[in-house]
Amino acid sequence: MATQAEIQHRLSYARAMLERGIPVASVATLLSARYFVSRSTAYTDITAAEQEIQQSDDGPAFEEMEPCNPAGVLAMLQHRLEIAIATGDDKQTCQLIKAMDTAKKWQGYNTQSVSPFA
Repeated sequence: MATQAEIQHRLSYARAMLERGIPVASVATLLSARYFVSRSTAYTDITAAEQEIQQSDDGPAFEEMEPCNPAGVLAMLQHRLEIAIATGDDKQTCQLIKAMDTAKKWQGYNTQSVSPFA
């Protein structure tokens, strides 16, 4: 009887092989040979790994998809500036003042398409 750690290791290996585009039959052979399991167990692991791939969302988080807010950037820089002043870090203070001046001029990302095909 395999431990949960061994099963998870097999699933991880199967998922890695499937994501690389290796055919299912070859993955079953690799699992069977590497982990000394039957082919039916290997196919069960492959099925579980395929379900794991389908359920996972490796895309960016919703917050990462939103355009950057210039006011939020300024607020973050202001907070860091206050910390730099409080700690007496002159170099960091100068860098943050310059960054804040640049951020004040910045109006956010251009959300319109720049593609010549659009």
